[in-house]
Amino acid sequence: MAVTVVADSICSPSSAKVKELGIEIVPINIHFGNQIYLDLLEIQPADFYRRLPSAGELPTTSAPSMERFKVTYEKILDAGHSVFCLTVTSALSLTHNSMTQARDEFPDYLANKICIMDSEAAGASAGLMVIEAAKLARQGLSNEAIEVKIKELIPNCKLVVMFDTLEYIRKSGRVGKVAAVAGELFQVKPVIYLHRGKPQFFGRPRGKRQAIAMIMDQFVRDIANAKDLRVAVTHANVEEEALALAEEVKAAYPGLEIDIVPFTPAMGAHAGPGVLGIGYTFRNS
Repeated sequence: MAVTVVADSICSPSSAKVKELGIEIVPINIHFGNQIYLDLLEIQPADFYRRLPSAGELPTTSAPSMERFKVTYEKILDAGHSVFCLTVTSALSLTHNSMTQARDEFPDYLANKICIMDSEAAGASAGLMVIEAAKLARQGLSNEAIEVKIKELIPNCKLVVMFDTLEYIRKSGRVGKVAAVAGELFQVKPVIYLHRGKPQFFGRPRGKRQAIAMIMDQFVRDIANAKDLRVAVTHANVEEEALALAEEVKAAYPGLEIDIVPFTPAMGAHAGPGVLGIGYTFRNS
């Protein structure tokens, strides 16, 4: 029985990879005032980031409804396929709950064909696991076999990004107004590290070049003993900078295939435009 991979839009790889590998993406809801948009379907990242500076109030997000996942499952099951789902870390979103509740709506003989995994990741790093799951499905592996292999990646699935501005995270209440203004004055570009579902500030370099150097330094340290390395570069409406960062990674590690992934609006609502970084997964040698 063939397996179709499903992910929420926060875990989405690039649109090219989604199309190439037949991945089903269920969109997160993006709330702009009273208007609700389906992430990656009704609003694209570039449009979102263009609108963000003039938004009267900070956009918010919500998990897809249980019904939306149920419809997706039904389509796949009716085609005679099993379903393998990867969700954004449950520490940051209720999406995993919606996916699980939708599965519970089916009788056991169908629910048993639906496997749901918490990626413990988000953005580009989660997208790399989605790509790997889809490739394994193409090889004819079962849900159970795919689950075993994807679980091997989770401990070494990491996302390291810099914020270009503190303004949006200030509006979200994550840092105080004085700290945000001071950060802007001194050109601080906070670097965020996401691992096992837990985001943390681990650097406050001054200027973009220092921030990129810090990201590369962390990346190089993390993968010192890696095998089966997978890498994606992510960005919030700074594609040229993302391409340059991808070339920097390729120069250090020739032969790597690097996916270029927009920083999802569901994450960018709190981070703002200009985010740049690297997602990666690997197995220990």
